[in-house]
Amino acid sequence: MNTTKHSPGFSTLLVHAGEAPDEATGAIAPVLVRSKTFAQATFGVEATYQYSRGKHPTRDKLEEKLAILEGGGKAVLFGSGLAAETAFLLTLSPGDHVLCCEEVYGGTFRLLDGLLHRFGITASYANFSSEAGIRESILTNTKWLWVETPTNPSLHVIDLALVAKVSRETAIPFVVDGTFAPPCTTRPFEYGVHTVIHSLSKYIAGHNDILGGAVVTKDASLYERLVFMLKTMGAVLSPDECYRVLQGVKTLQIRWNQVSESAMRVAKFLSESHTVKRVLYPGLPSHPGHMVAKRQMRHGYGGVLSFELTETRLEKLKTFVDFARKEGPIVYAESLASPETILAYPPLMSHKSLPSDVRRSLGIGDSFFRLSLGFEDVSDIIAGLSRGLAAI
Repeated sequence: MNTTKHSPGFSTLLVHAGEAPDEATGAIAPVLVRSKTFAQATFGVEATYQYSRGKHPTRDKLEEKLAILEGGGKAVLFGSGLAAETAFLLTLSPGDHVLCCEEVYGGTFRLLDGLLHRFGITASYANFSSEAGIRESILTNTKWLWVETPTNPSLHVIDLALVAKVSRETAIPFVVDGTFAPPCTTRPFEYGVHTVIHSLSKYIAGHNDILGGAVVTKDASLYERLVFMLKTMGAVLSPDECYRVLQGVKTLQIRWNQVSESAMRVAKFLSESHTVKRVLYPGLPSHPGHMVAKRQMRHGYGGVLSFELTETRLEKLKTFVDFARKEGPIVYAESLASPETILAYPPLMSHKSLPSDVRRSLGIGDSFFRLSLGFEDVSDIIAGLSRGLAAI
């Protein structure tokens, strides 16, 4: 008789981790508790639930689930991904420094360079593709290494094992923004990462209907400071949105598999077009980070790709967008990882806050687009893109 304990697969964890039928009713779906205030049973005895800016039963369920999916630690939920980042960074003190990978989400850049520097928290950016590039940029007051992988929108893939080596040898912890690589494909704790941040609004929830963020950490002291920040800032995730994430995350693996397959087909199609200058997708063997992605990302490379057109005139770019969305199931909008295929223009959307010279130095030129694949038939998406490209 085999007595080895069986470990559940990831898809099983997505459905069942942190959940069980309700003891009172037998309900299988998570119980949604909307109350913001909870009655106290005994005078002078602090109850588990008091006021929803602190602990909340529906939020607790999601926090437990996310920690299990990441493979450990504890999660704290916030009202948006940027609220999660803000709370995390405000655990630092004036005079502290964060060393970031060269490209980060535009909202992160705006937070660091446009707001937190006023409070004495500074950031700089370095090429994280080599140990030397990281080590040479570390300052005496560097408190965190900040990694985003794949990066938004250029999809650079950062080698987490390489950064972990530098982190260990310098005793500087590192944090990963895992929004573009949710735990169904990458679990950063396996590489020695100390803390993971997610925009729940993207792949984890997956249905374009909530704003939310999470910080998952194995650092007990940091966890307590984050809980304090949540109570103090009040940037909580509402019970209804927690419920939607609990339901949405169950299909994460299925959704990830489909959009990864669709993105690969679209990336190959775009690579063959003479009107496309370059295509950035980690699944393509031509991508500079393909081998790292192959090692680091399980079950596909995600549903987001970026590409640059040979045409740079604004009126031609507009023509491309107009025809692509007219002829195919393509929405021109911000954000990503939704059931709908979304075409975005980072120079005027996610990375508008970057100075133009910085944006161009990162390869985000004037004809740079980001495409997030949805659940539509991929042949319909390709038809729309084909018509858009033909129109210019």
